[in-house]
Amino acid sequence: MRSQILSATAALKIFFRECAIQANMLIIIALMLCIFVIDLNTPLGVAAAVPYVLVILASLWVSGIRFTYFIAALSFIFTLTGFYLSPGIVMPMNIVLFNRALTLLLIICSALMVIKIKKANIDMSALMTQMLIDPVTGYKNRQAFETELDTEILRSRRYHRSFSIAIIDIDLLKLFSDNYDYKNNNDSIKQISQEIKTNIRITDLFYRIDINVFAILFPETDLCETKKVCESVRKKVSARMDKNTENKIMVSIGIAMLDETDNKLKLCKRAEDALFIAKRNGGNQVSTLPQIANKDKPAVAAILSRSRSTDTV
Repeated sequence: MRSQILSATAALKIFFRECAIQANMLIIIALMLCIFVIDLNTPLGVAAAVPYVLVILASLWVSGIRFTYFIAALSFIFTLTGFYLSPGIVMPMNIVLFNRALTLLLIICSALMVIKIKKANIDMSALMTQMLIDPVTGYKNRQAFETELDTEILRSRRYHRSFSIAIIDIDLLKLFSDNYDYKNNNDSIKQISQEIKTNIRITDLFYRIDINVFAILFPETDLCETKKVCESVRKKVSARMDKNTENKIMVSIGIAMLDETDNKLKLCKRAEDALFIAKRNGGNQVSTLPQIANKDKPAVAAILSRSRSTDTV
């Protein structure tokens, strides 16, 4: 239910953003038509370049280069049309021609400047995205983790929602040894990350924060529910990867939930301490701080235990 609400909220945000973009486009086109009408009712010789240039600059409000091309072409056409349809001439023809030529030149220059700015913004956005993406797995890296963790903590406190974090350590000596084939190493890391990602919700945030360490942020999820998800992830990743490698993969997970007095450092430290406990106890298990009862192994009949151990995400 929560994931459906979050998905609906995200869809509404996209819808309103698109509506705002469409409104900006209509405003700019309306301004263009107003300038054209005024130019038609103004004698030749009156400067027309400044209004068109300002409208072209206003196209920066609308993302996409095609719209700027469209506005520049429309300005170009309106300037030439205004020359032939204007009611009269108040200055010598050579000055009028110079005025119109200067207008066309300014339109072209301003359009090129806006297009270059938009292309630079696109390149910077792509560069910023690449800086936040791990090149091996294609998922977000530690820098993205640090940034988005702050955002999720603020959101959790603002709306008084639960928020949990899990740190996953993959322990396989051959996989991470120095003499192991580098390409196979990266392929295995990629397979592991894909397997983890497919076993969590769309609303959960997944990162690779070190060579063999991953992290998951669980918005609106308490400690018990997070542990259930992580137990399922641990079992499925271990079962899938054991078939593709020569030795067993140990998946250890430490979990912590945000408290009222926590900051980012305290929350991460508690999750790391939980991971250390999981590895100290032999690895291939999920540990939480504070510790909660392991519902996968209750003190009841084995058949009841077996039926409750098939947790799903």
